[in-house]
Amino acid sequence: MDKKEKLRKFRQTALIACLFIGMLLLMQKNIPSTVSIVFFSVALVLVIWNSIGTFYYSKAAKLLQKRSKENYEKAIPYLEKAVKWGVNENGQLSAGTLMIQYGDMEKGKEILEALTKGNKMKEEAKISLSMYYWVKKDLDKAIELCLEAREKGKKDKNLYVNLCTYYMEKGDLKEYRKYTKECNDLSLATPATLDLEASFYMMAGDWKKAGEHLKSIFDKTVPGYKDPYIHQAMVLLHYGDWEGAVKNLRAISTNTVDSNISVYTQKEIEEIIDLIIDENTRWGMLEIVDKAPETFIKGQMPQPRKGLEKPETPALPSFVEESVGPMATEIQDEDSQDIDTSLNDDDEEWLKRHQD
Repeated sequence: MDKKEKLRKFRQTALIACLFIGMLLLMQKNIPSTVSIVFFSVALVLVIWNSIGTFYYSKAAKLLQKRSKENYEKAIPYLEKAVKWGVNENGQLSAGTLMIQYGDMEKGKEILEALTKGNKMKEEAKISLSMYYWVKKDLDKAIELCLEAREKGKKDKNLYVNLCTYYMEKGDLKEYRKYTKECNDLSLATPATLDLEASFYMMAGDWKKAGEHLKSIFDKTVPGYKDPYIHQAMVLLHYGDWEGAVKNLRAISTNTVDSNISVYTQKEIEEIIDLIIDENTRWGMLEIVDKAPETFIKGQMPQPRKGLEKPETPALPSFVEESVGPMATEIQDEDSQDIDTSLNDDDEEWLKRHQD
C-alpha cells in the first residue's frame, strides 16, 4: 500500500472515530456540548477532504462521456488531481489506465505500479499496466503481467483482449488462437473480443466469417476505437468495394479519438485512405489485404505495389454490404448474437502453416 492510499485509509478511520467520539460525548451530560462540536467539526473537515478526490474524478468522468480530443485533454488533469487527493482504488485504476491511453504514460505507469503492490485491484492493475510495456515494445513483459493476473484467477475481457493483441504482434499465432478460444469458451463476447475473432479469420483467409463477426459489432454499437473500422475496410477491399472501405476509414475521425495505444494515428489513416483512392496503388492495397492481412492488424504502414490492374474479386455478400458504414443503429442486447467460433479442422491446418 503506497503513502497516498495509507493517508486515504487514515482519513476514513479518523472520520469514523471523530463521529463515534462526538456521539459518545454528546450523550454525556457532564461534558460541555462544545467538546462534541469540535469532534463533529473535525469530522466535517474530513468528509470534505475525503470527497475532493471523488469530486475531481467525477469531473473527469463527465468529460469522458463524450468522445473528443478536447474533452480527453481536459479530463486528464482532473484525473491527476483525483489521484493526488486520494480517490479510491477503482478510481486510481481508471485514472492510471486512462493516463496510459490518453495522457502522460509515465504517470499512469506510476499509479498502476503502486496498485500492483496493494491488496485490491492488484491483478486488474497488472492488466492495464501491460499496455505501457506493449507501447514501449517490451512484449515479453506485457505478456508476463497478463499471465500473472490470469494465474491468480483474473479472466475478464480486458485480459484476453490485451493478451491476444500482444501474441498477435509477437507473431505467436498458436497462443493467440489458444486465448481467443479460451475467451470464447468463457462467454466473454464483446465488440473487442469479436474483433479478435475477425482478425483470426482474416488471417485464415475466411473473409465470410470475418465479415460476420464485424457485422455483429456494428449491429450492436458504434465502436470508440479504430480496429473494427480498419478491419471492416479490409473485408470490403477484399471484395473489391474500395469506396465502402474508404467510407469506413473516414468514419474513424468522427467516432474515435487518437490515443497512445491506437493501432494507427489519424494521420496514418488519412495516408491509407489516399493509397486506396489513388488508382495507381488501390489494387496493390488489395494485394496486401489478401496476402499479408497482418500488416493492417499489427498497425504497420502498407507499401503497395503500383500500377496493378483490378483483379477478379468475389461478389460482395449481402450481409457485408448491409453493414457498410459504421453508423450503427441503436445498441441491441449482447445476448442476441450467436456466432460459432470453435476451432475447426481448417483452423488447425492454418495454425500449422503459420506457426513459424
